[in-house]
Amino acid sequence: MAKHPGNDNKANRDPPRFDVATLREFAGEKVFARGVAYHEDRQVEIVSIDNARVVARVIGSEVYRSQLDGTGKKFSGECSCPAFSDWGFCKHLVATALAANDLPPGELEKTAGRLTKIRDFLRAKGVEPLVEMIIGLTERDPELLGDIELAATAATADEQTLFVQFKKAITEATRTHGFVEYREARAWAEKIERVLDQIEALIQSDRADLVLRLLDYFYARMDDALNNTDDSDGRGGGVYARACEIHLAACRAAKPEPVALARELFAREVDSNWDFFHGASEAYADILGDVGLAEYRRLANEAWQEIKPLQAGGRQAHDEQFSARYRLGTILESFAEREGDVDAGIAIRAKGLSTAYAYLGIAQLCLSHGRDAEALKWAEEGLWKFEDQPDQRLVFFTADLYRRSGRVKDADELLWRTFERLPSIDL
Repeated sequence: MAKHPGNDNKANRDPPRFDVATLREFAGEKVFARGVAYHEDRQVEIVSIDNARVVARVIGSEVYRSQLDGTGKKFSGECSCPAFSDWGFCKHLVATALAANDLPPGELEKTAGRLTKIRDFLRAKGVEPLVEMIIGLTERDPELLGDIELAATAATADEQTLFVQFKKAITEATRTHGFVEYREARAWAEKIERVLDQIEALIQSDRADLVLRLLDYFYARMDDALNNTDDSDGRGGGVYARACEIHLAACRAAKPEPVALARELFAREVDSNWDFFHGASEAYADILGDVGLAEYRRLANEAWQEIKPLQAGGRQAHDEQFSARYRLGTILESFAEREGDVDAGIAIRAKGLSTAYAYLGIAQLCLSHGRDAEALKWAEEGLWKFEDQPDQRLVFFTADLYRRSGRVKDADELLWRTFERLPSIDL
């Protein structure tokens, strides 16, 4: 097997950039061996290297972009190959790391300056030749053409024209063409990220109101698109979460009317099939202000009145209000917590006492606020209600409270009684 020229001088060089033992551990023996073969066959071209990052082109069944961040034993990587999406650290990343390790000092300097030379060359060409070069590239790359055309529109068009153009771009980027399989999800999400980059840039151009209109349309599209996507690696959810960050920044810039914003955010938090706006009343508190927060709380309280109480022995598996119960309860508890209103927090949780764990939650809340006697009362009630199906977590919590109050015998009896009913090593 041919060896890379850099291997000859290892004894006289500094420690390798990437620790080989850690590299082997990350990849596993089989993947590591394939990466070694790729490196020794010189299938790696280092594109860029600096103190923090290495970027390479690796020739496999296709040409893949591999990137490593970090050094020594602390590094991470990302590759455009399907294997990275499926399994993580791939042979292309192994080959990239080994190629970086084996770069001779002179070659290292040459590679590090590669992009600098390209930048200097482009600057020297002048505007017109550079424009023609980019136009030529866009003619061969439809995605690049779309990106540049959208950026050009954003710089010159009126708001209505921009809305139409960006809406079209969102439609194209989020279109699933049926079901997006796992291997396709990454490329699909990257198209959306490029559009979001340009939407975010509108905030700096004093078009935050337009951004909010566009994101309304984006959320409607993504709500449907995620239902038709295998998002096992979370890339689709990641772009949705990024859109939420852009929405927050746009609200800070646009300062929408607080009551209207509260109603919009409340609907997104409670009615959406996804949880990307979970905790919106806290995240947007400075924008909502007292007036908006009061409206948010009013809406939550009003909807909470429609939630039916759950009690022990109820039909837990058929709680048709489960989602609304959880989301509204979370909203109201966040308000109660911010105001230090323990009684309000207890009242909210007391509407869902269908499990022993629910009693434990109230008991823990009481205990965390120094209300030990009340905590024990709720714990004992939970043990009594669920005597036939005790929850060990509630049992241990209650036994600990007994011991803390000097009732060691009661603690031992509770543990033995539970052990006799449901023997376990923990008990």
